[in-house]
Amino acid sequence: MNTEKTVFSKLFKSDSVELASHNVELGLVDDFDKAFDKINAEDLRSGITLINALRKAEVSFKNVEREYTDVIKIGEKAKEGAKELGIDLPKAISNKMLSAKEGIKESRMIVGKIKQLYSSF
Repeated sequence: MNTEKTVFSKLFKSDSVELASHNVELGLVDDFDKAFDKINAEDLRSGITLINALRKAEVSFKNVEREYTDVIKIGEKAKEGAKELGIDLPKAISNKMLSAKEGIKESRMIVGKIKQLYSSF
C-alpha cells in the first residue's frame, strides 16, 4: 500500500505542476491579448484623431484658397477702376494681391500634402 500511495502522490504532484505551468502560460497569453487590444485601440483612436484633424485642416485651407480668390477678384476690379480714372493703385494693394496669389499657391500645396497623408492610411 505504501508503494501505491507513493506512486499516486508523485503522479498527482507532477500533474498539478503541469497544470500550474499551463495556467501560467494561459495567464501570459491573456496578459498579451489584453495589452495588445489596449494598444491597438489607442493606435486606432490616434489614427482617427489625426484623420479628423487633417480633414478640418483641408477644409480650412480650401476656404482660405476660395477667400483669397475672392480678394484677388476685388483687387482686380479696383485695379481696373483705378486705371479708368488714370491713377495708380496704391502699392500696398498691389503687394497684398501678390500675397493673396502666394497664399493660394501655399493653400493648394498644403491641401496636396494632406491628400498624400490620407493615402498613407
